[in-house]
Amino acid sequence: MRKAVLGIVVLLVVTLIVAFYPASVDKPALNGSGPLAVYIDPQYAAPATHSPLDWWQTHHMDVVNRGDLQQTDCLYCHDPEISCNNCHGYVGVDPIVIPTLPITKISSND
Repeated sequence: MRKAVLGIVVLLVVTLIVAFYPASVDKPALNGSGPLAVYIDPQYAAPATHSPLDWWQTHHMDVVNRGDLQQTDCLYCHDPEISCNNCHGYVGVDPIVIPTLPITKISSND
């Protein structure tokens, strides 16, 4: 009797795992569709450093960490919300944040 109950419990657990296992999520794709689509404005030509693209996609942070490029250099051509943060969220790294300039109050001498 114990073996039958244990077998049913194991079968139930396996069934629940299979039923509620998260579905696979498509990777972010350049010019793809949906919430993970990555869009790069076509008015900007890809620099030589981005070639081959497969290498660049997985190693660009090494270039930034070495100091060859600053993160702000990327912002000349990339809008983080549509061309960076989709991938960054997918792989679980910090999002790119556009730096804001401090607002300076101009005093008037009346």
